[in-house]
Amino acid sequence: MLVRTSYYQCKVRVDIKYEYVGDFMGDIIIEESNYKALVLALANLFLLLAFISIFVYGVIEHRKLLWLPSIFISLIFLINFISALLKASKVKPLLIITRDGIIDNSSHGMIGFISYNDIKEFKITKYHNIEVIEVILKDREKFIEKLPATKRMQIKGNALLKKPLIQIKTDKAKDMEPEDIYTLLQKRLMDYRSLYD
Repeated sequence: MLVRTSYYQCKVRVDIKYEYVGDFMGDIIIEESNYKALVLALANLFLLLAFISIFVYGVIEHRKLLWLPSIFISLIFLINFISALLKASKVKPLLIITRDGIIDNSSHGMIGFISYNDIKEFKITKYHNIEVIEVILKDREKFIEKLPATKRMQIKGNALLKKPLIQIKTDKAKDMEPEDIYTLLQKRLMDYRSLYD
C-alpha cells in the first residue's frame, strides 16, 4: 500500500514522493530569504522616484541643468531597481536535507554535500550572537581529506579560530527558526541510522 506523507507543509518546500508506509524520505529544501536584495530594490525605487521628480521640476521650470542629468541618473536607478528586484525574486536554497546527507549552501565556503556517514550529531550553538547549527563529525581528519583544497583550508582556518568546523547559518532561513531546522536534521539523521546502521 502506498501512502503520501509530508512534514512541515507550511514551512518548507518538500519534494513529495510516494513510499511504503513509514517515514517520509524526500528532499527537504530550506530556502534563503533575500531581505538585503529587497531592501536594495526599495532604496533604488525611492531614489528613482526622487530623480523623476527632479526631472519633472526641471521641465516645469525650464532648467536644462536639472532635467538633463536627472534623465541619465533615473535610467541608472531604474536598471539597479530591476536587477535588485530580480535578485530578490530568485529562490536560493540555504540547506537541502536529502535522504543520504545534507547540502550546505549557508556558510561562506558552501561546504556542499555532507553524508550522514560522516556526521556524529548536530548541535545548536551561538556564534557572534547568531544561532547556528554545528555539524559535529565522526572523524574530522578523514572528512577534511575528502574536501577540495580551498574548502579544506577554510575548515582548518575555522579550527584555528576556535570556530565550529562546519556551521549551518540559520539566520537567513525563510520562515523557519533554528529549532525547526535542528529538529528536521535530527529526525533525518535518526531515520538514516535506523535504516543503514
